[in-house]
Amino acid sequence: MSMTDTHVTTGERQVVKMTVLSGPDAGMSRSFTHRERVGVGRGSRNEFMLSDGFVSNEHGELCFEGGQLIYRDLKSRHGSLVLVDDVSLHLQDHDSARKVRLADGAEIQVGCTLIRVELGAGEEELRTEKVEIDEVSGPTEEILHQQAAGVSGPRETMITTAMSGVRSLPRDIASSDDRLAILFRLAGELNSQTKLDEILDLIVDAVFQAFPAANFFAITLADDPEDVSQTSPFVSRVRGELPGSEDESEEPILSTSILRQVIETRESVLFVKDSLGNNVSQSILDAQITAALCAPLIGQRSLLGVMQVDTRGLGSLFSKQDLNLFSVFASNVAFALERAKLSENIVEMFESFVAASVNAIEARDPTTAGHSERVADYTLELAQAVNGIEVGSLKDIYLQRSELKELRYAALLHDFGKIAVRESVLRKGKRLPELHLDLIGQRFETIKALEYQRMIRGHFGNSREPMPPTKFHQLEARYQSFCDELDGTLNWLYEVAAAPFLEDEKIERVEKLGERFFLSPCGQRHPYLTAEEIENLTIKKGTLNEQEWEDMRSHAQRSQDYLERIPWGDELKQVPCIAGAHHEKLDGSGYPQGLDADEIIPQVRMLTIADIFDAVTAADRPYRKAATPERGVAILRAEAEAKKLDGELVEVFADRVLPAIIDKIPGHF
Repeated sequence: MSMTDTHVTTGERQVVKMTVLSGPDAGMSRSFTHRERVGVGRGSRNEFMLSDGFVSNEHGELCFEGGQLIYRDLKSRHGSLVLVDDVSLHLQDHDSARKVRLADGAEIQVGCTLIRVELGAGEEELRTEKVEIDEVSGPTEEILHQQAAGVSGPRETMITTAMSGVRSLPRDIASSDDRLAILFRLAGELNSQTKLDEILDLIVDAVFQAFPAANFFAITLADDPEDVSQTSPFVSRVRGELPGSEDESEEPILSTSILRQVIETRESVLFVKDSLGNNVSQSILDAQITAALCAPLIGQRSLLGVMQVDTRGLGSLFSKQDLNLFSVFASNVAFALERAKLSENIVEMFESFVAASVNAIEARDPTTAGHSERVADYTLELAQAVNGIEVGSLKDIYLQRSELKELRYAALLHDFGKIAVRESVLRKGKRLPELHLDLIGQRFETIKALEYQRMIRGHFGNSREPMPPTKFHQLEARYQSFCDELDGTLNWLYEVAAAPFLEDEKIERVEKLGERFFLSPCGQRHPYLTAEEIENLTIKKGTLNEQEWEDMRSHAQRSQDYLERIPWGDELKQVPCIAGAHHEKLDGSGYPQGLDADEIIPQVRMLTIADIFDAVTAADRPYRKAATPERGVAILRAEAEAKKLDGELVEVFADRVLPAIIDKIPGHF
């Protein structure tokens, strides 16, 4: 086999242009002259520096040798795949660097990055001539026929090849089946995906397309040969119907001997049943496997597992060229699985961060424990109910999976700003706390004692004559009446402090009490109630005074401000603004920004409804009695009637969501 390459006769200036076609750095382009050595890798010393995590620090290099452009793999971990004139060459050798001469338009895959190399002229036009290349510089390994050694069960004859020795694929494979195009397309698609289920779908589709003889595919995650017999496939797919397979839930049969050899040797295997004679394992016979391709999935630091395809109940076989290409497929799959695992770890870590944040918020106010989780559940139920509506104005609202995820995070973290609210405000269950009411009680006891002294002095004056019994009893009765009045007032103040709502008459009575004074022994005037006590005891609704309300209301803006410091990415970029707007109302009376109806997106409207409903129905608030679910819906409808909430969403909540969440409402299950 031969291939053509471009031999460049040096002019005054020659240019090599390198462009990333796919990968994390897609679109990046650099040009270099023939006098430069161009290093490719993640290290900062490379002239063509990549951010791909599956590229080695010093992966490869381009340079001119004898007027010819050369690419050399620098003992990289996963090697380099070079496509020149429809011929694929996999360069990887941990003993010595491998190199290949490049033609104009050659493509190089390193890690998940595909690079195109183009030759051009600078100030003087380049003169080119065609030369023939008979073989790749550096050693190549012949595909070996060998007996599998050191495995349990029958001896099985296999054709194996090391990943480091994949030979160039014949030109007819690339051109007729276009399988290299499938491989490169898969590499590009995998690079843009981090979700495991979507990655697996892409892999299965590409493998079955590239290997039409196969009707079974599996990935087994294992790195220890001894664990193979207890290992089930991580994923398996079937094309068509397998012979003898009546139960689709039945676990597919795998050959443990083949898996063991691949794991032990970390080399790809081509298995052909006909070459075994009578020494075929029972598992092979049961599965009716005619031929199989197995390749190790080698990650950056360890063996991830094994990927395989096979033909079951068919007469189709695989070729050596199939094995070579399958090995390269496995290399791409390993990259993708490792990236997906990393992405999953990041998601798990972030979920843990969100859970820890919610716990930290609710730990400061145990009375609202569970509120954030319930609001998230109610909000998602409402969003999914709206997604199912096909008539009316709500039919145009449909939240995609990523938007539902975004809404869930926003709902979980909508009270994140409370982390900065004073604990005395968060936990204020009464207009005045018990301790402060007790201080008023002590003050009233002092007033009683002073009143008794005043009465005694008023009777005796400067006289030392004894008090007549009748007069004493009258004085005693007056004093007792005064004490009873003061005790009754104190008990009434305890009731006022705990009441969810105060009528005007009660507010006036508190204010009049605040106008009363008593004299200290030295003659100083002191009020029965301080200005702070009057301010708090005359709060008409709730327990917070105006200053405390300002502090509490600030949590919404603080939630948005704090969450904006987190790099959410494009998919979750609206989390901060959704969370920060959960107290906005359609009539503009909400906070923190006083948004109008046309400025409040559906996600915020849903979150607001769920937040209000849980706030009024939760039975864990010590400062007020929980409303029934029916009363909670009535409150929502009243708010909708006042043009503060979205009436249509409220009705969806009442009709479709409430029945689904009734068991989650504290105290109502």
